[in-house]
Amino acid sequence: MGLDDNLVYHADILIFGIILIFTLASLPRAYARLSRRSEWSQGHFLRSIKSLPATTPRFNPTRTPLAPVEPESFVDLDHGNSSTACSPLPSEHQNSLAHVVNEKALPKNPNHGPAVSSIWHHVGFVLDYRVHENYSVNQVLLMLVYIIIIFYVSFYQSDPFTDPHRAGFVIASQIPFVYALATKNNIIGMMVGVGYEKLNFLHRLVGKLMVIGANVHFIGYVYKWSLAGDIYSKLAEDYVRWGIVALVCLDILGFCSTDYVRSKSYNLFITSHVVSLIIFLFAACYHEPTCVPYVAAACVFYILDHVVRAIKTRITMAKLQPLPELGITRVEVPSINAGWRAGQHVRLRVLSSSMGWWGWSEVHPFTIANVAETSEGMVLMCKKTGHWTGSLFSMAQTASYGETGKEVGRDVRVMVEGPYGGVGHTVMSSYSGAVFAVGGSGVSFALSAVPDLIQAATGVKVIDIIWSVQDPSSLTPLLPLLTNLVQQNSSTRVNVHVYYTRAISTSFNRAYLPQGITILPGRPKLGKLLDQAITNTISAGGSNGVFVGVCGPISLANCMARVVRCSDARLCTAVGGVKLHEETFGW
Repeated sequence: MGLDDNLVYHADILIFGIILIFTLASLPRAYARLSRRSEWSQGHFLRSIKSLPATTPRFNPTRTPLAPVEPESFVDLDHGNSSTACSPLPSEHQNSLAHVVNEKALPKNPNHGPAVSSIWHHVGFVLDYRVHENYSVNQVLLMLVYIIIIFYVSFYQSDPFTDPHRAGFVIASQIPFVYALATKNNIIGMMVGVGYEKLNFLHRLVGKLMVIGANVHFIGYVYKWSLAGDIYSKLAEDYVRWGIVALVCLDILGFCSTDYVRSKSYNLFITSHVVSLIIFLFAACYHEPTCVPYVAAACVFYILDHVVRAIKTRITMAKLQPLPELGITRVEVPSINAGWRAGQHVRLRVLSSSMGWWGWSEVHPFTIANVAETSEGMVLMCKKTGHWTGSLFSMAQTASYGETGKEVGRDVRVMVEGPYGGVGHTVMSSYSGAVFAVGGSGVSFALSAVPDLIQAATGVKVIDIIWSVQDPSSLTPLLPLLTNLVQQNSSTRVNVHVYYTRAISTSFNRAYLPQGITILPGRPKLGKLLDQAITNTISAGGSNGVFVGVCGPISLANCMARVVRCSDARLCTAVGGVKLHEETFGW
């Protein structure tokens, strides 16, 4: 075995070793999760079970005529990172529900496996610090370790201008990793207990390193052949031409993977990925037979991923209904009502010509917005943010005729793939408290998680939902669902805090809010709300930590991460730690 072979071999072993270390570190949480029998069947494949009676009221798609309020209370807004001392919307105060619980009938509390950073607050303070482009310190450290490994094996006793073969060898060794990290059914993610989207930053890093290495490999040989005077004869050889084809494929992938291209033309990004990745594999094998084992490994990952994705795909009918107050299309799939965990998402494709020439070919991820095993089936909330979601909203506004006559909404055939992502090995119901900071359509995360927490176990003492919206009327369609959550006859206390950021210059309709739901102008003071939730959890006797879930724009996730990182260390230690989980828009 030559030096190149030896270095690449040991580099791959080292990378596998690092993956194994993270896998071993996740075993306590994996045991805590899989010790519950229900977890073996949840979160893997969507399915339909015998319909259960509805336990929660359906959303309210219509506006209810309500009494006006004084506008003066809502125009003096605080546009900073705080909520102002303004008068909230009046509440219809009700007597608190008597939380009478039969303790013998309660299920056994799930095993609790907290993350290290949630217990050692000072460690989490450092590792969760956000640096360049919203990357945390632990992500940066992981990327630095990977870069050091690749650079070491690339340049140890080697000059890229005199020995360009080394760079090509290193590129070949990374082919299985970049393909494995790109798959939706990610074997590395399964080992360490995170969704594929949480490892996407590593996929991009390895891809960039391969693009750089391929160009260094080619330029080095061009330089070497130019000095020798045989560049034209070399470029005429078949193996060199196949190498150029592989290089062009990687360069196309690198360019089309930039943030600009992904945001401006996602279809170009997807098409270039699929075509270039396949051509690259064939070109690499024809260029250098040494690449065959690595390409074979990548093909195994790629084929298995698509087989599992096909198994996870369901083609069925869905009901589209618009929620104008939220600018959201509600997608209800009655034929799928089980198989997911709270916080997971599915990939949705709408099979209709009304979506445009290419709209039917697009696939978009959406967080599931309700708990499993209900009579209404799976519910998605699709925010109108671009052309595709705008077309979906327009379809939902089309009038149709149902059993009750003319109604707004439309039945359409959809392709649903999933579930994916979620909280991994974390068992939310094993914590003593939970806080959900959500923005806009991100409320879907809370709507799926909170009912599950209320029904699953008695260990959760306090649940706070912090929902930021632009307009207070956004509360109207979801008020029945939120009211049912705060009025559940259980040992869990649920509070809903709604904050709106758009100034109200005229009177608007409002609901009589039940006790437990408040609405205020301005931005929420996330730090004070988190401290209050921790204090309430401690007061209720909780000591298994507080779970903090964020779903919304990246700015909200960064803000909440900063709040968790800077929270009172004594409170965090007293409550048993704070675990942060993020579901952000735009990954």
